[in-house]
Amino acid sequence: MPGMFRMCPSITKLPQVWTILAFFLWLPLILSAHVSAQETHVERKASEQNHLVVLRAGNVVNQDYFAVGNSIEISGTVNGDVYAAGGHVLVDGTINGDLLVAGGRITISGSVLQDIRVAGGEITISGQVARNVTIVGGSIELTPSGIVQGSLVAGGGNVHLAGLLEQNAMIAAGNLIVSNIINGRLKSAAGLIRLTSKAQVARDVMYWSGQKASIDSQARIGGVVTRKHLPTEWVPSTERLLASLIGLIMVFKLASFFSTLLLGLLIIRFFPKFFQQGIAHLQEEPLKIVGVGFLFLFLTPLLAGLLSLTVIGLPLAMVLLAVFVVYLYLSRILIIAWAGQRLFAWFGKGHYEKWGFAGGLLLYYFLTFFPIVGQVVTFFTVLCGLGTLILIKKEIYGVLRSQELI
Repeated sequence: MPGMFRMCPSITKLPQVWTILAFFLWLPLILSAHVSAQETHVERKASEQNHLVVLRAGNVVNQDYFAVGNSIEISGTVNGDVYAAGGHVLVDGTINGDLLVAGGRITISGSVLQDIRVAGGEITISGQVARNVTIVGGSIELTPSGIVQGSLVAGGGNVHLAGLLEQNAMIAAGNLIVSNIINGRLKSAAGLIRLTSKAQVARDVMYWSGQKASIDSQARIGGVVTRKHLPTEWVPSTERLLASLIGLIMVFKLASFFSTLLLGLLIIRFFPKFFQQGIAHLQEEPLKIVGVGFLFLFLTPLLAGLLSLTVIGLPLAMVLLAVFVVYLYLSRILIIAWAGQRLFAWFGKGHYEKWGFAGGLLLYYFLTFFPIVGQVVTFFTVLCGLGTLILIKKEIYGVLRSQELI
């Protein structure tokens, strides 16, 4: 145990570290530079800081329409589906397809001939929808002029149904108010439920709530009103929550253990030279390993963040982050195998690559169960593993270049 972390002493000299790191950071970006991105009918004013995306009244789009911006106005006609995401989205045109919107404040006052799916902070529907509506938001309102020909499924903090709903409604809300016609069933789970004097529900009303629904005497209900209490199983105790959390952690640990074991054994079996090179680097170049691993670990996310600030750099940032995640996962294997071999040597058990890796893996997961020790062990394992992977990749690249294979 005392020698487990000798490969991570303090950094005093890091020759060629910057050259090595720069090469392996930019290699995946260069290889992926030929990947092109397609935008299907997206209108935007990139020159404006708070840009506005507009499909003006009278304009017709005969295909799917995509819009992304701080403020979006769709007043024309779209003969296809509409996909919009922005801070403020206004749809007062005609959509002859589905409407999918995500935003902060969303207003739909036009006509939609297919389904609507919306997620946002404040959502208002005052237009006509020919089919079904699915909404998730903080505040949801179907105004008196709003008409939904299909069913409504909504989840939000405050939900007000003041428009006409031709079929069923399923609502989950903190507060629900119904003040117009529902020509179907109403099912709701809410803290407070109010049916005003204008409310009309053609069929049954079934609700789950801790309080009795407030139903005005003039409200019309064509079926049966049924109140159901929330089952006690839905409100688990602290002990049950803690037990569930521990169970999830154990399942995750076991899945991670066996996946790492399988991957490590496959590397040892099919890439023995790669494995042996890693062990050799750990023993011969500990300072360089620590330095390269440190720079790769902290500079890669920073570089990806800078690339993601531009439209051109965003796909490159995603590729870089994908490579980074793969390296993070693979980095542990070499360090775990090295520690296992040292452990077997300490007990005088000889040199067994596969059994050494399995023993090192058991030791690693045992140490990660301890709150502070586990974080320290994981950090240094990943740090030194990243440095080892980078040095091996550099060596492989040099061999391929010398043989003119790349």
